[in-house]
Amino acid sequence: MAHSGKPRHRDRDPGLRRFDDEEVPDVNRTFRITDAERQRIAQCLRLIDDARRAIESQQNPDNREIVRELRASADRIYDVINDLEETGG
Repeated sequence: MAHSGKPRHRDRDPGLRRFDDEEVPDVNRTFRITDAERQRIAQCLRLIDDARRAIESQQNPDNREIVRELRASADRIYDVINDLEETGG
């Protein structure tokens, strides 16, 4: 696959990360999400579910933890998105 030229997350300097700063972000921050972004997130959740079902259908006991974590991760993301408060604007 060709590289787009955009900086990739894995290419960043691994030394200093944003959360290494002493300042802790305000917990009451407001975020906006567009309907298009919400739809992209929903598509990603569907892909996670598809992957989980594919792994689950293999009925391999070694995959139980992976299946459990995929389900829990998708559920947590879904809950966060649904609990976002609408902001006026």
